[in-house]
Amino acid sequence: MLETIEGIVIKNSDYQEKSKILQVFSKEHGLIGILLKGANNYKNNNFALIQPISHAFFNINYYNGLSKCYNGELINSFHSLKNDFSKNIYIFHIFELIYKNLEQHQKNSYLFDILLKIIEIMEKSTDIIQIKLLTIYFELKLLYFIGVFPEISKCVECGSSKHITNFDISKGGFVCEKCIDPRSKIFSVDSLQVLYQLFYQELDNFNYDINDKIISELQLLLREYYNYHLGIKTNSSKYF
Repeated sequence: MLETIEGIVIKNSDYQEKSKILQVFSKEHGLIGILLKGANNYKNNNFALIQPISHAFFNINYYNGLSKCYNGELINSFHSLKNDFSKNIYIFHIFELIYKNLEQHQKNSYLFDILLKIIEIMEKSTDIIQIKLLTIYFELKLLYFIGVFPEISKCVECGSSKHITNFDISKGGFVCEKCIDPRSKIFSVDSLQVLYQLFYQELDNFNYDINDKIISELQLLLREYYNYHLGIKTNSSKYF
């Protein structure tokens, strides 16, 4: 069935000599594979569509397996973002999490809108703290949508919302002072408060005043959480 979809190119790979297989996170169908014939040539009109981070419309024959694309229309190449290594390592970290965690063909237009908004903000931002926070924000939203979200409203052991003192990676959330395991890694209460506030923050009102120490703690917390509960590490995270 021929249709036009809106999507963001997550990754690409060569197919035969002149074609590309794209992994596209689309608004209509979620993560899908698209075969774009003849596009692996800079003279081809579709060459701009195959670049990771590109936001475009794709005219495709949609299949449950590999869809076929004949042409499309570039919406935004995010050229400056692609050329800024200090920014795009965070984008590619997010892309790798999407590729490794989301099932193919599962529509999630809300998550698509979050991703697109984050990319737009990152391209314009000159503040590395903001970029790191946006990455953490997406990591939290992704955990929620795949059903592995930590307990951040009360103690994961006893259910108390009072005297929260730590985040326990193995138990999967906040723990209070009565339930804390002295053998577990200690995260500051300030970092726990930011984690809670960040999840409920709206991107249109994305305000923050956070120091780099808290950012580093939250990066470590989520990196260990993804590794423990999902067995996932990204290649990009080693550059953080």
